[in-house]
Amino acid sequence: MIWGITLVPHGRISFLLPVLLENLAKSELWTKGRATIDDILTFLYTGQMNLWAIYSEDGKVHAFIITEIKQYPRCKMLISPYTAGDYGVIDAAEDITLTTLEQFAKDTGCSGIEAIGRIGWKSRAKKHGFLAATMVYEKYFEVKS
Repeated sequence: MIWGITLVPHGRISFLLPVLLENLAKSELWTKGRATIDDILTFLYTGQMNLWAIYSEDGKVHAFIITEIKQYPRCKMLISPYTAGDYGVIDAAEDITLTTLEQFAKDTGCSGIEAIGRIGWKSRAKKHGFLAATMVYEKYFEVKS
């Protein structure tokens, strides 16, 4: 199958809501309470983050990647904090996806890309020149109401 990826203009996000909401539910679970679907949608609609749709040759959308340009004190990076889609699509579309995101990062003056993902993506990321630079350690506290 032939895959494509496109940046979704902010004014067109609503057209993708049925498919987007299903996938954002997956992303919300992975945040472990850091962000809700509503929070992520707010980031998208306000332009703080960008929505990328991964589609098949028949035009059907199967997956999403959300990116944000982060300005650090000494450089800008394209960050990919949320990715979700139909089983196997992200893997199948990884070449076109990474090529497109890399070009977008360069075109917007970014020094590189930071991706947040499951540990299982480490070998695939390495294949495309990414380094596992850090490990995130999490400890949660019981919230008292």
